[in-house]
Amino acid sequence: MTKFFARAGHTVTVCTTSKSGSDGEFTEETPKGVAVFELDRLGRISPSEQGKRQFEDMYSDKPSFSRRLKAIVMDLFGQLPDPRLPFALGFGSPFLAPEVKQALRESDVVVGSCPPWPLVLASLIVSKRFGPLCIMDYRDPFSDCHEMPGGRFAKFVEKVVDKFLVRRADAVVAISGPMAEYYRNFNPKTSVIMNGYDHEVIEQVALDNIWQAKSAQDPIVLRYMGLVSPGRVPHNLLAALTKAVRAKPELLERLRFEYYGPGDIMRKTLDAEYPDIAELFHFNSNIPYRQALGLMLTADYLLFCETSSKHNLSAQGILTTKLFEYIASGRRIVADIDKQTLAGGLVAKADASHVISTDPNHFEEFLLSDGFLSPGPSKPSLIANNLSRKFAADQYMELMKSMVFPTKN
Repeated sequence: MTKFFARAGHTVTVCTTSKSGSDGEFTEETPKGVAVFELDRLGRISPSEQGKRQFEDMYSDKPSFSRRLKAIVMDLFGQLPDPRLPFALGFGSPFLAPEVKQALRESDVVVGSCPPWPLVLASLIVSKRFGPLCIMDYRDPFSDCHEMPGGRFAKFVEKVVDKFLVRRADAVVAISGPMAEYYRNFNPKTSVIMNGYDHEVIEQVALDNIWQAKSAQDPIVLRYMGLVSPGRVPHNLLAALTKAVRAKPELLERLRFEYYGPGDIMRKTLDAEYPDIAELFHFNSNIPYRQALGLMLTADYLLFCETSSKHNLSAQGILTTKLFEYIASGRRIVADIDKQTLAGGLVAKADASHVISTDPNHFEEFLLSDGFLSPGPSKPSLIANNLSRKFAADQYMELMKSMVFPTKN
């Protein structure tokens, strides 16, 4: 969103950690007009280096020693011992780079974006030391996050820390109603500004990635982009697919499920519980952002699966960027999620033709229908414009303007 802030005439500075190959491939472009400072643990300028280190997700099937050690620490202590904590404390360091100090002194507002949680701590330190108003921005919840490990004591301490930080913010931003409901318990000045997709990038990628209608011999391609965690295994769809291929064996010759990103959990689940359909699934490593968008635009169907529990505000409230990009692509979404959840409701609102259910019978009926093997052209959503990052950036700028220039009653 900094791209849209800069275009609107604002001075925008991003302070971030120095990266390595373990953070993923360096594919992000720096928007015009945005200054980026990459810092080490003492706040000194330290440009990122790709190097030879490779990204390893927390659900890897063959974890390295480092990943196993991190898993043990997180099981015991949750998210508290985060490796970015020294980076956050660096904003109080006497060694903080002079150009960073100057930029922070001249700032009206500082935004700390979570996860990881030390970034909201960093925003508080900057606010206290240099004076800008503080917005704590929660893309995912820190405390009471349903997907993060940690024992009972760790969860308790996370909530204490989170409450301490949020109560000292000048404003809080959450990406969904349920998350905002949770954080309003700590700070009533909590607003909802949703995630979104970058419409300009999708429009550029769409010029070279046009969906093609299928002949009777072409495979029907269903794609899933991103991480597979235990809560993102589409068990209802897999059970339905197992029954469908038994009733209609030619589906084994026509279907191709493609996963892009860390999918070790999905592989193990297929081998252990759904061996009859395992051959239909093809797994690929992480790919650059624009390439991923191109694959979304040219898929016959897009697979979506998130935690579907309605008993926890965290499980209800996380809306991934991928969901907005799926909707913006215009391709038909097959979602193994309760339609009554926030994510399920958003998919349903985007287009009535999307298939959203937690009922295996519903999915089986869809897979065996005459229309399934004849997917249609892309269908832009009527609500997509209100789900763009430009729309979210405009909301953010209005919030910041109201903080810097408050109206008097």
